[in-house]
Amino acid sequence: MKNIKLTQYASLLLFLFGTFSCTNLDEEMFDRIGAGNYYQSKDAIIASLLRPYEHAHWAGWDGDRWIAQELTADHFVWTQKGKHGYDGGQWIRLHQHTWTPEEGVVFGVWSGLFGGVSLCNNTMQDIEALDYSQFNMTEAEKQAHLAEMRVLRAWFYVQLLDAFRNVPISTNTTDVVPQSNAQEVFNFIETELKEAAPALPTNTDVANITYTGRFTQAAAMTVLVRLYLNAEVYVGQSKYAECAAICQDILDGKYGPYSLDPAWNGPFTYTNDASSEMIFAFPQAMNQWEMSWMYNTAMHYNAYQILGTPNKFGGGWNGIHLTPSYDLEGNLYSESEGYEQGMPYEKFYEDDLRKQPFKYTGDGTYEGMFLIGPQYKLGTTDPVLGTEEYNGKQLVFVDQVGRFSEGDAGLQKGSAVNLGEENSGARLLKFPWFPDDTPYALDPDAPEIRLSEIYYSLAECKYRAGDVNGAAALLDAVRERAFPADKWASYSYSQGAITLNDAEFVDEWGREFLGERRRRTDLIRWNRFTNNAWWDKEPSAEHRKYFPIPFRALNANPLYKQNDGY
Repeated sequence: MKNIKLTQYASLLLFLFGTFSCTNLDEEMFDRIGAGNYYQSKDAIIASLLRPYEHAHWAGWDGDRWIAQELTADHFVWTQKGKHGYDGGQWIRLHQHTWTPEEGVVFGVWSGLFGGVSLCNNTMQDIEALDYSQFNMTEAEKQAHLAEMRVLRAWFYVQLLDAFRNVPISTNTTDVVPQSNAQEVFNFIETELKEAAPALPTNTDVANITYTGRFTQAAAMTVLVRLYLNAEVYVGQSKYAECAAICQDILDGKYGPYSLDPAWNGPFTYTNDASSEMIFAFPQAMNQWEMSWMYNTAMHYNAYQILGTPNKFGGGWNGIHLTPSYDLEGNLYSESEGYEQGMPYEKFYEDDLRKQPFKYTGDGTYEGMFLIGPQYKLGTTDPVLGTEEYNGKQLVFVDQVGRFSEGDAGLQKGSAVNLGEENSGARLLKFPWFPDDTPYALDPDAPEIRLSEIYYSLAECKYRAGDVNGAAALLDAVRERAFPADKWASYSYSQGAITLNDAEFVDEWGREFLGERRRRTDLIRWNRFTNNAWWDKEPSAEHRKYFPIPFRALNANPLYKQNDGY
């Protein structure tokens, strides 16, 4: 089944490069194929539709966009580890909210998302000029394809609004336009989604496993859920009632059948394309599309020994890990020390199945989602050794950051982003890495939209409306699968074991969606991004809730103006 959907993404994109030759000798197109020559069949149209999706996959799950959402928030940090990882101080600035308009990451967010907008516009412009009857296709199919690109473009624009607020609204490939304000961008996204979504298929119209990676009605409406859930932040208007109504429609099956996966790791393992809760995912497979970037940035230089991946990866870059839960003396950070947020590993409850150390159990199955504690070579009791501060000693990942290898002199330096070591921090393996010699290696799809998001979004709407019991029931419906049946009563919100308040709700968003590129947005919505402190990060100015317009963008277009505060 995986090969079917990858054919949609891979072979049809290769169609661009291998099918046509130029027949008009008067034109010299050495770097591109003219639209008149390219669109010779239905396959060419589908390939053109898929190209913006491929870019969306990269823009969403590879590099700057993920970094901007996660390294500016309280869950992840890229520490300097001795001589490694300083990188001009950019990771320190992101963590401590002192970034500038010159940051490469900020420009990467801008250019990556607008690159997607441009691709959608280009495809739409080409399709609008085509006579679909020449390809044995209907006008309804044409309108559905145009609608699909409008929704994908809106997906890019929600992220642009979230990151920058004031951005240009581009709907074609030729006009140069000034920035629109946040309200205008919000209205544009809302209109696009409402008008375009009905032309898309529902989950009952398509075989879900072969349509993975393209927008359906439920996926489009989830983008609208994201817009409405954060409307107070974006435009100062409450849209929680509207958000709740869409969530309820999705849960009621208005856009096709979806259901929660019975296993906590069902939406993340190599068969997640068939998970009943997957609303929208980007297809992946080794050597085609894969989240290797996440492996490289987070994994230790010798992680291939732990995971059995020597053929695909020699070793990672040993950069990103969870922010620490414990201080240098081994005490849990607390609110009394000014750390209202963070401590993600210890925010997981003790019996939570996800908190267990990652262990490959064979045949594409695994337990836990963290590398923590002493590390061993896959399938053995042979220790994995360090290469830097702990060269020749067993690698032991600790939920702390400090120069422990330097003894008292190192500990006197304190705990900070620039004081890490090669064993600092728990490493996330929520998106599992299986051994090279298995058919499951690097196969899990990127879970862009899960039904769990609808449950949590509706729960938040109910909670904000005062229906705490209704919110608790929705959260519990998802949470229960992460606990042993005989322990569940000790952790249920509905049964009163744990009190659901603001702080707990924010922590619960973090547990369920750890590493899924949304933490910054969630903290801002709960007013805990700039106002609150966490490890090695003090409260910051209000304008840090959005990014500056990159200097490179300002220099390229005199119509643009810098955002307030920068």
